[in-house]
Amino acid sequence: MAPSALDVRTWTPPPATQEKLDYAELAQVDLSKWPAKKDELLLDMRRAVNEVGFWFVVGHGITDEEIGRQMSLGNAFLDLPLEEKRLFPCDFKQGNFFGFREGVRLMGKSQVKDNAEALNLPKITPSLAHELPGYDFIAAHQVEIEAFQRKIHSNVLAPLLSLFALLLELPESYFLTPHEWDRRTEDHLRYMKYRPNSPEDDRAIGNIHLNGHTDFGLVTILFPQIVQGLQILTPEGEWKYAPYLPNGLLINTADVLSVCSAGYFKSTIHRVLRPPDDQVNYERMGVFYFSRAAHDLELKVAPSPLLKRLGLYKEADPNAPVVSGLEFTRARVKHSWDRPVYGDDEYKKGFKVGGLEVRTDYDFDSKAELKRVVA
Repeated sequence: MAPSALDVRTWTPPPATQEKLDYAELAQVDLSKWPAKKDELLLDMRRAVNEVGFWFVVGHGITDEEIGRQMSLGNAFLDLPLEEKRLFPCDFKQGNFFGFREGVRLMGKSQVKDNAEALNLPKITPSLAHELPGYDFIAAHQVEIEAFQRKIHSNVLAPLLSLFALLLELPESYFLTPHEWDRRTEDHLRYMKYRPNSPEDDRAIGNIHLNGHTDFGLVTILFPQIVQGLQILTPEGEWKYAPYLPNGLLINTADVLSVCSAGYFKSTIHRVLRPPDDQVNYERMGVFYFSRAAHDLELKVAPSPLLKRLGLYKEADPNAPVVSGLEFTRARVKHSWDRPVYGDDEYKKGFKVGGLEVRTDYDFDSKAELKRVVA
């Protein structure tokens, strides 16, 4: 019998770390200003995207109770028996990221396995019904999961996509229309859990649970995550911790938005480290929403008046291959995940799709290399 809501144990967050970590100073953007104070929001957003590429969104109207409930659902699913979770795995050979991701890859040249598991759920909408994993657990909670996804889309993603377009002096609908709720996109809600490693395993991987990387889509939305580990590459070429802000959603821009803005919106680099000593024995539970490209979006530089003035816009070669959002995302997933070893030499080479050359690894040995990348 499929579980009911009463079967889901309430997730209790661990205590905050007391260690003195070197935190990044991140801007806060108050979406309660949208749309009445649009001009003020644009000033706030310009500072946010030009400083670090990571910022907090507040005033989004998603309650602590709603976020806590999703943490509880994700935690409950990821604590199901492994054989049950394996019923609908991600099909990485096809570049498909929907389904259950098991931690099976070896990390670099170590013999340590990836310590994270995740469930990626597409938008629960008719156009993507064929992609929804058929778990009994998800079916039992589908109504509330869909409601949560819709609220993210309307309260957070839609205003952000509109603001991105306005910053580029494009029509407000430029990014929003191809990514409307009912359109086919690679968006997904993710439940993700890092399980504690032994001290020996962490030493073997240099305490890095996930190498420096960028995200695949337009924007990533991370719900408050109290166990520390996420680090951001600052414009000064330094790794700093992302602070924890209760009810603040951590936002970062990603590859597709960078391509469409000729790098004006940077695809921001981040990594995940071993938690601090006073949190290292806790599971690191997270809920994310990844806005990835619409299937029919053409990955090309937008005809932005701002980009033209900055000398960043060039007319596309009519003979150049056109890469769609679906083609790009599936190629990116396949390159990064259809491999038994994470961070091997082949992965670090990056890949090409159509006329795009894509870098996938940012595992640096020196600050000089860091500064070269972020310059």
